[in-house]
Amino acid sequence: MKVKRFFAPDMRQAMKLVRDEFGSDAAILSNNKVAGGVEIVTAVDYDNNILSQSTQSLADTDTLTESLAEALSKARDVIDNAGKESDSIAYSNTKDRSAQNDQQAEALVDSLGRSKRRSSSEDAAVRAMQSEIQGLRELLREQMKESMAERKPVEAMMIKRLKRLGISERFSYRVLEGLNLSESEGFGAAWDKATSQIIASIQTVSGDQVDQGGVIALMGSTGIGKTTTIGKLAARYVLKYGQDSLALVTTDCYRVAAYEQLRTFGRILGVPVRVVDERHGLDATLKSLKSKALVLIDTAGLSAQDPNLKAQFDLLSSASSRIKKYLVLSATSQEQVMQSSYDVFQSQGLNGCIVTKLDEAESIGEVLSVLADNRLPLAYVADGQKIPDDIRLAEAQALVSRALELLERTEGHSSAVDR
Repeated sequence: MKVKRFFAPDMRQAMKLVRDEFGSDAAILSNNKVAGGVEIVTAVDYDNNILSQSTQSLADTDTLTESLAEALSKARDVIDNAGKESDSIAYSNTKDRSAQNDQQAEALVDSLGRSKRRSSSEDAAVRAMQSEIQGLRELLREQMKESMAERKPVEAMMIKRLKRLGISERFSYRVLEGLNLSESEGFGAAWDKATSQIIASIQTVSGDQVDQGGVIALMGSTGIGKTTTIGKLAARYVLKYGQDSLALVTTDCYRVAAYEQLRTFGRILGVPVRVVDERHGLDATLKSLKSKALVLIDTAGLSAQDPNLKAQFDLLSSASSRIKKYLVLSATSQEQVMQSSYDVFQSQGLNGCIVTKLDEAESIGEVLSVLADNRLPLAYVADGQKIPDDIRLAEAQALVSRALELLERTEGHSSAVDR
């Protein structure tokens, strides 16, 4: 048996080193995070008994650690076989098995928190195996990708380009599963199908919400352009219907600048601006404005950890008037940040979403992913500071076309740099 250690900055590069050295027949004996990256110990012409001994050396007499050791052994078996799937196995089934393995590993790791107190040596063994389970999951994902690249090269190319577009892994799977590609279909035709699938996955709100009137509240974290968007929608309304049937309201008592900006909009447009505070409740304020056809509410931008967030939610819920709530997302935010914002505000019964700062974004596939993954309808998009010009009704095709233009621009720049 030949054993060798490989060091690399990340798991993907480490796996490439293993493939280059041993091909697809190498067994992963262990993997660890080390200073500067990861270390993988591999073997060829290996004896399964050695793998079992290696796994068992991490375990101790505690039942939980024995279970973890068994899980590691099974996970290694999956890793060994991941690249050897039959061509007859569908990609979606492979993905399902990968997800199932992830779920089993996560469930096992979660059980650690419910276990009885262990000694420090047992804790160290468990932590080591937790780390190895995570590493094995990463290895499994890499080998699944390699297997797909060999069996289904067009799908593999699609995954890579969707990733460059900024599309999430989950959304990418959904796109691929809806394509029904034939064996002879080329990448160009497949990509056209994929873009059509992305467009079909983006829901939009029907009609112009300011035309429909009522009470509309914009929600979201700070710094994403809620107040500016309120100004754009207000100006849009005044140009169509005049100033007499519009009012602006702010519940943001935490930032003086937010109120001052809204008051400036009100003065320019000639519409009243009301502040909700301890003396003037939201319900009473809305009742005083019941003669207005449209009331736009600018809410405070608060994080999930802010103790004032619950009070803000309670305030909106206390109003007897029906309030349509729209989440504002900045296209310049990371996907995880946007998803976290959705997770915080979705409990309020969102009617849709407004995407801002499209003109500043280098990629908007992340926005598309959040919208599609959460089936969140899009009402408006904003792409500049000009009021009211730089806001328009959402169109899925236009948004996806813009995402593709950004991708092509990036790819063109990369090609120029390579030359």
